[in-house]
Amino acid sequence: MLRCSLTVPIFLLLFDSLPFATKLHARTLLPDTITSLWTSYKNAGDDSARVVYLSRLAFFYKDYLEDFAKSDSLAEAAIQVAEMSLQPELLIFAYNRYLESTDNSTYYKKSLGYAGKALQNSRITNNMALRWRTCRNLVQVYLSRYDFNNAISYSNECLVIANTLNNSSMIAESYLCIGSSNECKNQKIDAFRNYLVARDMAERIGDPVLLIKCYSRFAGFYNDNNLFDDAIECKRKEGELILSVKPIDTVSLMWTQFYLQMIDVRQKNGGLNEQSVRNVIDFAIRTRNERLKAGEFALYRKYLLETEELPVLYNFYKRIYPGEFEKLFLTDPEMYYRIKAYFKELEKEPDSANFFFLEAEHLLNITPDKNNIYKSNFYNRYGQFLVRQGRYMTAIEKFKKSYDLSKSDGYFGKFEYMLTASRHLEKLYEKAGDYKNAWFYASLNLQIFDSISAITKNDQIMAEAVKRERSLKELAAEQDRQKIRQGMNVRNMMAGGVVFFIIVSLLVFRNYRNQKRLNKLLDEAKNQSDLLLLNILPHETAEELKTTGKAVAKRFEEVTVMFTDFKNFTQASERMSAEELVDEINFYYSEFDTIVSRHNIEKIKIIGDSYMCAGGLPVANNTHAFDVVEAAMELQDFMSTLKAERTGREKSFFELRIGIHTGPVVAGIVGHKKFAYDIWGDTVNTASRMESAGEPGKINISGETWEKVKDRFKCTYRGKVAAKHKGEIDMYFVETGTT
Repeated sequence: MLRCSLTVPIFLLLFDSLPFATKLHARTLLPDTITSLWTSYKNAGDDSARVVYLSRLAFFYKDYLEDFAKSDSLAEAAIQVAEMSLQPELLIFAYNRYLESTDNSTYYKKSLGYAGKALQNSRITNNMALRWRTCRNLVQVYLSRYDFNNAISYSNECLVIANTLNNSSMIAESYLCIGSSNECKNQKIDAFRNYLVARDMAERIGDPVLLIKCYSRFAGFYNDNNLFDDAIECKRKEGELILSVKPIDTVSLMWTQFYLQMIDVRQKNGGLNEQSVRNVIDFAIRTRNERLKAGEFALYRKYLLETEELPVLYNFYKRIYPGEFEKLFLTDPEMYYRIKAYFKELEKEPDSANFFFLEAEHLLNITPDKNNIYKSNFYNRYGQFLVRQGRYMTAIEKFKKSYDLSKSDGYFGKFEYMLTASRHLEKLYEKAGDYKNAWFYASLNLQIFDSISAITKNDQIMAEAVKRERSLKELAAEQDRQKIRQGMNVRNMMAGGVVFFIIVSLLVFRNYRNQKRLNKLLDEAKNQSDLLLLNILPHETAEELKTTGKAVAKRFEEVTVMFTDFKNFTQASERMSAEELVDEINFYYSEFDTIVSRHNIEKIKIIGDSYMCAGGLPVANNTHAFDVVEAAMELQDFMSTLKAERTGREKSFFELRIGIHTGPVVAGIVGHKKFAYDIWGDTVNTASRMESAGEPGKINISGETWEKVKDRFKCTYRGKVAAKHKGEIDMYFVETGTT
């Protein structure tokens, strides 16, 4: 699958290969267009032309210069010209151009007022096309303020009007509106179905501009649902369509690159290439496209802040684009002060850095258009700065604000921001010796993590549902094509006589009915086998087995293996009936399964009373050691809580030994019947020895694992401890989490 880091340079090469005249047009497009429109407006001989030119000017000031106030005043001037013209349909047109060329979120009440007048006048004049256009624009107005119910209502009205007019393009765009409203209301499958209908209609019509809109919506949908390869593919198709329309819209092409970069950042696929970022910015500067330039700067800035590459950001602003950093003060002073604070910290001037953080905080609290998630992120960054300066109590205050702001926001992704703040608070209270508050936030972290896990699981289910819906659509399309081919064959056979035609028809119908029944049975059997296979094997291994009929054993250079074992299990089992023993083991291991799944760890197998799992496979990652140790701590917390509860009720309980080791393994499927995914190697044997050399209630890790996790967890060195068949091994007990 084509990746974004490759796609961006391809589009740049396409732009560089354009004829010189086309590139020259792109460089001078904005100033020439605005000058030309002003000249045309002044020389216009009638009100209709003046409204058109003023509306186009409003569009350019909004979409290029991001001057919303200027755009708003120009769009209103067009309305005033239309009002004086005493032409009802021109006035409706001007109202709609206002909705299309102003920032509806900023001027929400004004937009609603003009939309209401446009609807009223379009009903009076019985102009269905303008009424449809008004309803479509109203959808965008309501979506800008998260009023999803009204957005869906007017989307459906769009579809009714479009069907009345029997206009295929309007029908397709109405389905796009319905899909957008569904998606914003988190009705994702409905949204996807409506997008599919819109795309299929656009393809039948052969309208490239409408198809560009469809693929743009699909790309956004796939990106939001973490289907990144599909999002990139849709953006690639969108770019190809833009190139097919002459003259080539180089600005749209560059926006496509920008959104590809956004996808790349979101999927954390190796980061952003600075040269590709500079290419987009330089293009925006040449064409004076302030909106594109601001968007690219904001994207790169966000990426560098999240990856904590502040020196790169410093060089980017101070040396490559020093003038742009000063311009930021005029367009977004709060962000300017934030960046200034980071730079002052890099320059070893913490007092100046704190001054600029305070200035940014003041502006943040008096700026009405900043949402709570944005503010939460600011206080999180401010708190981290204060921690680095050793000002822990003030940092606690900022992290509490960050937590409260994210908690109160309606954004469904707020839990990640809540977790970030809560984790910092747990560590700071622990450092201050306030163990009551530290325990409170530690417990809160587990609750938040459970919420995130539930959302992640729902996202995965949603992604699978989308793939299934797409497969069904493709299957239906293939069946339609087969029906067409069968129909053509039947028509050819008609030349042989009516009787032969009837016989063939009956055969076709019988075969179709039998095939349909057989397909249904096969689908049901396939679904059952898929579910069973996924319950036995990791997803990647199961897919490989289904695709190729075999799963090749793979070597993993570094994974972390964990073994657990119950203390005195044999003696306890002798005092239980078989049914009691099975119920008890099932209770413990069901909870173990839940915990290891939450930490992205693969359960390998159960050997008697020993539970074996591993992190870093079947998909390699860099967090396997942290994941396994965190899971081990949660397992011991579970055992401790259960012990306290059962002791109070004088019931029996188990204590757990845990051993962990990091190293290479070979993983694959064992046997040809009753498949089992297993791992082999000295790492497995050493991990088992770590468990047997441990103590109940403790997490015993090897020196290799300690090297991986020593910066995150407190560990006590046990010295070199003898292990069976392994000699003496450096061993550590994990105590508790730390910075």
